[in-house]
Amino acid sequence: MDTLTVRKATKDDMDAVMDFYTNMIDEMQGTDFDILWKHDEHPSHAFLRESVERGYLTIGIADDGCIACALVIDHTRAPGYEQAPWRIKAPLESIGIVHAVATRPAYHGRGFAKQLLSEAIDAAREEGMKSLQLDTFVENVRSHGLYEGLGFVNHGAWPVFYDDLGTVDLDLFEYVL
Repeated sequence: MDTLTVRKATKDDMDAVMDFYTNMIDEMQGTDFDILWKHDEHPSHAFLRESVERGYLTIGIADDGCIACALVIDHTRAPGYEQAPWRIKAPLESIGIVHAVATRPAYHGRGFAKQLLSEAIDAAREEGMKSLQLDTFVENVRSHGLYEGLGFVNHGAWPVFYDDLGTVDLDLFEYVL
């Protein structure tokens, strides 16, 4: 059985984290799982570096020693999030915003993303957060199943602004801790 070791990324992991996101983007381009991310735009190298330095980036390491999946939880949400009917109304420092959730295609179908998110939910709860929020493309049905299967509530499509995308309708999800 495949196992996954989930932990916070450290500065020693920086090169491996950059390689993970670069390879994941390359491997998914033009496939049914293409998430339309662009190198050094989303996620940007600066965002990834800062996320590692601040302890926000969590990685899942497969048995082969490679990063199989990763995500970031910080307290920064894009303009447009404030419109959604969130169940939990709390200061942003009590809400975790989930970003850059990704699994390399070679590791798809092993339950790694589910394990990564489950452990991130437990860690957020232990850190005293009140809820987790995230967005995803409306068309990204695969991720919707993952999030809803873990107990996230889909609040529907809302216009959200990102520098690299402009304003786009994204489904906004919430997990109450």
